[in-house]
Amino acid sequence: MKYIPASLLPLTVVPVTAVAANVHADSQQIARPAVFLAVTRHQSLDSLKAEVKQQLEKRYGQHYGCSALSLTSIASVLGSPFTEQQLRSMSESFSGGIGHQFGEGTCGALTGAVIALGFYASGGKEKHLRLAAEVYDEFKKQQGSIACGGIYGQYRFDHCNGCNLCAVQKVIEVLYREQDIHTSTIAPWQQITEGK
Repeated sequence: MKYIPASLLPLTVVPVTAVAANVHADSQQIARPAVFLAVTRHQSLDSLKAEVKQQLEKRYGQHYGCSALSLTSIASVLGSPFTEQQLRSMSESFSGGIGHQFGEGTCGALTGAVIALGFYASGGKEKHLRLAAEVYDEFKKQQGSIACGGIYGQYRFDHCNGCNLCAVQKVIEVLYREQDIHTSTIAPWQQITEGK
C-alpha cells in the first residue's frame, strides 16, 4: 500500500444531516464484524488463561498502570495492530479509577479489560453491552467492589494484581465462549490485515 500524505487527499464536504443519519444507522446495526480478528496458538481456554496470567506477571514492576496491564496483557495473547506503547497510551489514564484519584472511579484493571473486550468481541452494541455487564458482575462478585477507592482503601496496592488477573481471565473466558477467539489459527496479524 502506497502512503499518501493527508495534505494531498481530496477534501470532501459531507452535509451534517448525512453524518447524523449515518451515526443513527450505525447505532442500530446488530451484527458487525469484530474490529480485529483475534488469533492465537492456544488450543484450550485453560492455555489462554495461563498465557494471559504469564503476560500480566511479565509486566509487573515495570510501571504499567492497572488499566494498561489488563489491556496490553490481553492484546499480547490475542494479537494487535497497535504497539505496546500505543496500547499503554490509550489506557494509562484509567488507572487508579481515572487519573490516580483512587476514589469512586471504576477500577482500572476492569476498564482496561473492558477496552480489550470491545476490541475483540464480534457483534453489535447489544452483545457488547451484555458481555461487558457479565465481566463487570463477575469482577464485582470476586472483588467485592468495582470502585477503585473501595478496593484500594481495603487492600492498598496489595490486591491490584488480583484485580488484573480476575478481569483479564474473565474477558478471555467470555471471548472464548462467544467464539471470538479462533484458537486453531496461527496466522500473524500482517497476513490477516493485508488479505482484506
